[in-house]
This record gives sequence, structure tokens and C-alpha cells, in this order.
Amino acid sequence: ETRQHVYPDLSCEPLSIDVLRKEGRVQTKTGEIVPFEYALGSIPRSPEAQHVLLTHLKVGKIKEAFDLVEPIPEFFGEGDAIPLTDCWPGLDAYLPPHLKRCCIVTCEQIRVVGQTRECVFHFPGIYLTGAVDEEERRKLQLVVDELELQLSPAEIETVLLRRTPAEVEERRTMVRQCSTDGERLLLAVGDQRLRDGLPESLLAVLEREGATLTGAEVAEAAIATYHTDALKRYKSALDHLGPPTTWAGSERAVRFVRSLGFSTEWAGERHRRLEPFLQVEGRFRLPNLHPYQETVVRNVRQMLRGGLSGSSKRRGMVSLPTGSGKTRVAVQAIVEAMCKDGFQGGVLWVADRSELCEQAVEAWRQVWSGVGKHETHLRISRMWDQQPKPLPTSELHIVVATMQTLNPRLSSTRGDYEFLKDFSLIVFDEAHRSIAPTFTSVMDEIGLTRRQGANEPFLLGLTATPYRGYNEQETNWLANRYGSNRLDVGAFENSDAQDVVQQLQSIRVLAQADHSTIEGGSFSLDEFLEGSRHSDDWQQELNRWLELPWLPPSVERRIALSAERTKRIIEAYQTHIDPDWSVLVFATSVNHAQTVAALLNRIGIRSRAVSGDTETATRRRVVEEFRCGKIKALVNYGVFREGFDAPKTRAIIVARPVYSPNLYFQMIGRGLRGPLNGGNERCLILNVQDNIVNFSRSLAFSELDWLWAQQ
Repeated sequence: ETRQHVYPDLSCEPLSIDVLRKEGRVQTKTGEIVPFEYALGSIPRSPEAQHVLLTHLKVGKIKEAFDLVEPIPEFFGEGDAIPLTDCWPGLDAYLPPHLKRCCIVTCEQIRVVGQTRECVFHFPGIYLTGAVDEEERRKLQLVVDELELQLSPAEIETVLLRRTPAEVEERRTMVRQCSTDGERLLLAVGDQRLRDGLPESLLAVLEREGATLTGAEVAEAAIATYHTDALKRYKSALDHLGPPTTWAGSERAVRFVRSLGFSTEWAGERHRRLEPFLQVEGRFRLPNLHPYQETVVRNVRQMLRGGLSGSSKRRGMVSLPTGSGKTRVAVQAIVEAMCKDGFQGGVLWVADRSELCEQAVEAWRQVWSGVGKHETHLRISRMWDQQPKPLPTSELHIVVATMQTLNPRLSSTRGDYEFLKDFSLIVFDEAHRSIAPTFTSVMDEIGLTRRQGANEPFLLGLTATPYRGYNEQETNWLANRYGSNRLDVGAFENSDAQDVVQQLQSIRVLAQADHSTIEGGSFSLDEFLEGSRHSDDWQQELNRWLELPWLPPSVERRIALSAERTKRIIEAYQTHIDPDWSVLVFATSVNHAQTVAALLNRIGIRSRAVSGDTETATRRRVVEEFRCGKIKALVNYGVFREGFDAPKTRAIIVARPVYSPNLYFQMIGRGLRGPLNGGNERCLILNVQDNIVNFSRSLAFSELDWLWAQQ
């Protein structure tokens, strides 16, 4: 009888496992037979045997029983990822669903466990050495083998032939032989498909009074609307020409547009991600601060010094009008506190858009180079646009993040961003937004509780709008969030917002504002609100409108369809605005932005339309061309009302009905930068004056008579 207290239970390896480990053999693809153990470990003696086991049907069970490790390939000189079916469309019929998203990535060299390889599948990438076009048949065979598709030579030949069929090449040649881009676009897409893709409001203007556009005119209108993005906009109509699946300046997209006779710009723009961080050193000559800015700098430094000693509040807000340099002031105050007052620790700078974040990065770079400690490095990390996680560092560290990136990462259970919670100072740009739930969530995660404490991080809010519209409760809530501590107190003769703006205009920090109106349209509420005017639903909808800074998007789209209204905007542009001026236009809808830009292009004003739908790379390029004067009119919908910096903007057209004076002032503030801050002496503001019958609210510009320069 077994005595369990003397002979306890023991776990032992199954005999089959032990035998495999000691006596097992693996046959590689070359036919070589090697011991089973040669395939095991992080650096196996036979990578070929390891590959056989990793592709075995029972690979999961093999991994459980043995030290079978997935090798980590190393890739050198990686190119752009190109969808597999862009390279070989004919493969689509042979790919299982989970492989249809795979991409080809060409490399200079691939190494796996110290050995070079020509082709490696590392989902979703299939990495190849050398260009796909070189020895294409052999490259395709490598990919097929790596994916284990088991295609016959005849099937391989079929895939190669489908890539550039003779009939597709013939059609491309016909397009390429056209003499102009308009003719090429018309032949490639077709009259009706081009027409269907144009904004309805543009066609309403161009074909009013019974006129009908010719095919050539439709093509030119499409180019005026979409410019070199036109092929991408109409890609669904290009199947007969074998278009790429993705554009964005890919190698295949470039080859495709060239095969049609277009320049490479028509292939789209590559998204070039910014470097994850900057290391700042060296010297940069900064312009001197204005006296009001020096006052704010002193106030911010005093808060940081006092907070460290426990004798002052640890929260405060800086409110300076758009164009008066609040970002420069805040950064300089923090840098001086670091260099002169002993302030230590990281700074987390938070905004809600990438443009605002990049402006902050540039401000930190300039100010640290101008007045920082030049024997000390400052690291500025970008945390937006899918940038990698900033690494904790003992250096002076500034992390600039969008709220959309920061919020989910801080609340993640993985704890990768815990180090941010130890930062000494949090800065919220556009602080008037910071009573929103996402800001509250971030503040709770960082340790900024509702009850302000002596050990919490410093909190600094920056805004050009210290009020929440007409909502007194929200205004008080916002003030309390920052300890009711205005750090711009004493910077001006009078703290009244109107007096501050006029004082800044008098010293040429802000431009003088000239003003004129454009007759808009006359609309009735009955056109927009369904049902009886006396129903409860109708009244509830109207009450909701009365709380919005502008009309609902559905209403804006209907207003934008007025051909006469759009025609008057273009006529006013020609009457009041010099063709050489840089002009920012706030349109009434996305289609309206495209329409106005197209009509301006038709009269010789180089214009571009931008909205929230515009790809980041394209928007960045268009904005830069506007700043340097290559683009004269930038027509936008839903962007550029905050944080957009183009000092030489000489005129602004507000074609979007705006009912919030705060929001309206932020919009026109894009053109109010004065000569002392790199702008103009004067800025012309043209407001479209719409009339909505039975709607009790007045357009915001009508409440700013004090702003307009005396004529």
C-alpha cells in the first residue's frame, strides 16, 4: 500500500514529450533532417527547422510543450506599405479573408535570428528585399510561398497577367494622349460621374438661368474644386484603368497617375509623421515682450513661486485676446521659473487639436533657445497623431498632447503613462473648453481634484475667451476650476474685454478692423422646422437652437444651397478685396467651402477648400502655402476658428451665421494680429448678413460695433 505522506504526488513530463525532445527529428524544406531540439530556444541552431514547427497545424500545442519561440525579424531600410492587392490584384481571388489586408513592405535587408532572408511574413506586413518590379515573377513566388498559398505555375502566370492587362494599358494610353489635365480627367472619369461628384451648390451657381455646362467645363469645375485630389475623389470611377487601392503618394499611385499623363502631385500626399520629440539647445533671438506681457509673466512666476512655498494658489488662468501672444507669454513665464526661481519637474501641455500642439512645440523650442539654460537640454515630446509613448526622462521634459490622445491613455489600466501624473505643471490651452467631461476626467486622473490641495500639480489655463457664452453658471464653473485666479490682472489699464482689445489696437499689437456687410439670404423658420409651429416638438427644437453658437449643420447646408447668396459673396470679394491679399473665408458647409473655392479659382484667385474631412498631410501643406502667399484664399468649414496662426491674413469673410460673440471674435481674431506682432495695420471683415424670419437672435457681428474702425 502506498503511503501518501511518505511518497507525495509528483508531476512528470509525458513520455511522448520526453522522447520527442531527445530523439525527435525535423525535416526542413530543403530536405535536411535535424534533431528536434535544433528548432527550440530564442536562438535556434536551425532557423529552418524552427520555421517548419511554427507553420505546423499543431503549432499551439508545440509551443505549450516546448520552448518554441516566435523569431523577431529585423528590418533595415523599410519603404512604404503597399496593399498586397495593389501590387498583384489577381491575388485577391486566392487570398483567404484574414490575408486580404496584408501589405508589401520593401526593405534593404531582412535578418531573422542572425540570418538574412529575402521574404518574411510578419502580419500584416510581407517584407521583401529589393523592389517588387525587379525579378517580379520570383518576388511573387516568394510571397506565395511565404503565405503558403500553393499556387500552380499557371495560376502564378495568371496573377502576373492580370496586373497590367493589355486592354487597361490601351485605355491608359488614350487618357495619356490628351493635351490637358481637364481632357484627361474627363476621359478617365466621364461627364456624368464628374457632375455627380460636384457640390450641388456649385452646380446651382454655374447652371443658373438654364445654362448647361459642357463636359470640358464640368472637368474644369472638378479641378477647381478638388485640384490634384480630383483623381482620388473619383477613384470609384477609375476601375477600368486599374487604380491603386490607396493613394497618399504611394509608389503605385505615382506610377498610376504618370501612366495617365498627370504629374506626381495627383497621386496624393504622404503622411509624414513628425519626430516624437525635440532636444532643444542653441540660441534663438526672440523679440522683446510687450509691457502687458511682462506683467503676465511676473504673475505666472509669482503663482509658481508661491505655490511651492504653500503661500499661494496653485491654479490660475491667463486670458489674452487672439493675436496678443498668450502662448509666448505662458512658455516664457514657465522657462523663467525653471531658470531663475527653482521650478522643477515635467510640464504637460494639453490642447484639443494637432495644429495647436505643434504651435506650442515651436514656442517651447524658440523660447528655450532664446532664454533657457543653454548648458541644459530640454526635451519636448509630441503625444498626438499616433506618436509613440514618450519615454520618462530625468531631463527637463515637456510633453505636448492632444486631449483626444491623452484621455484614453491616462485612463488605461496598463499604467504606461503613470509618469505623467508626477509632472509638476499642467497647462490647458483653449481653457474655456476645460469644463467638458474629457477635461474633468483627465484632471481626476492627474490628481487635480475639485477640492484644490497643497500637493496637487500646478494648473494653468490659457484662453482668449474667459467666458462660456451667455451661460453664467458655466462661466462661474470655469472660473472656479482655475481658483478664480486671473493672472492677467494688472496687465491693462482696464480689465474689461472691450477696453483690452481697443488698448491693444492703439499700441498696434492688434490690427484695426474695417467692416462691411454682404447681403445674405432671407429664410423662414418654417423652412427648417418640421411640423406645426405650435407643437411641443417644434418649440423644443427652437429652444435648442437658441442655445447653439450657430445653426444646426442640416440648416447650414440648406442655406448654403442658395445660388444668389453665393454669387453675392463672390461679387463682394471682387469689389472689396485686392487679388494679392491673403483672405480667410468661413463657409456655411463643407460643400459651400468647395463651391466658393472653385468659383474663386475660376476668376483667377488661387484658392483651396479645407474642412475637418481634409487629410492631415493635405491640410498641413495647404496651410503652409497660405502662410507663404502661394494660396490667396483659404476657404474653410469647421476649422481654423481657434489656434490658427497666419499673421499676414488681410481680410476675412464670415459667411457662416454665428450667434456667439465670443466664438465670432475668435474667428475674426485670425486676421487681427497687428504690425508689432508680425501682422497688418488693418484687416477687412466682410460679414454675410442673413435674415431668418421669426428667429429672435441677432448675428454676433451686430453686437461688436465698438470694434469696427471709424470710416
